[in-house]
Amino acid sequence: MPVPMSANEAERLRALYRLAIIDAEPSPGFWRACRVARQMFDVPMALVTLLDESCQWIKANVGVGDLARTEREHAFCNYTILHDDVLVVPDAQADDRFSANPYVTGEPHIRFYAGAPLVTQPGIRIGSFCILDTKPRTMTETEIATLSGLARLVVDEIWIHHLEHAGRIESEGVPVPEARSALDFAMDLPLTSEQLRGARALLNWSVRELAEASGISSSTIKRIEMYGSDTVRRNSVEAARRALEDAGVQFASPKEGKVGLRSQTVRDSPEAASKG
Repeated sequence: MPVPMSANEAERLRALYRLAIIDAEPSPGFWRACRVARQMFDVPMALVTLLDESCQWIKANVGVGDLARTEREHAFCNYTILHDDVLVVPDAQADDRFSANPYVTGEPHIRFYAGAPLVTQPGIRIGSFCILDTKPRTMTETEIATLSGLARLVVDEIWIHHLEHAGRIESEGVPVPEARSALDFAMDLPLTSEQLRGARALLNWSVRELAEASGISSSTIKRIEMYGSDTVRRNSVEAARRALEDAGVQFASPKEGKVGLRSQTVRDSPEAASKG
């Protein structure tokens, strides 16, 4: 089957190769985003993918084991990177584009797919952050916005890698803890990196937008997201929490394994509000 291509495919590939990320060790943030998505959407599979000329590279995943790449012609994400919107496929067996796909007719028997493009600059989509299920399903507008927000977090990680690779920022030498509570939003526990990422995704806020709302620096927020809240001052953590709660995020204890995170009527981002 021919692979669908955007009009700027050559430019897209140049941008991907400049990032030098295909062969790089995947960021721990990629894996965290996949774990957050699996719990938020109650799906068995979540992936971070990059698409080069011939392959789909799976840089992080939950639910597909050690699968590292597929032929590009079999990638649902080919269609995701054609536009900026989230692509939702409620039932792949009923969709002519995917019904004969070997990953639909065989393992892992994909029925549902939703993918948000990884947009690194206007018109440049280097891959996808996607969730998959083995049964048909739909998504609400809020869920679609949340998935798009998680994709923005993945793009943040890609730019951090790029800056480190280019020597424009240096690692601060803080080891990443090997184990943290995955998504426990109990109020008596410290704010974790997973909580902060999940809350930003729920609001569809960038790092800069949270920095503006909380009055702390973007580098402090990135440090919390990379290394945890115990690596920064407590008042900075509380400022971030207050900004998220003021914007409509509620932190609560998890029930039955579900993520203890929900939104009230979520306000516009600080950037959008300033334009009003």
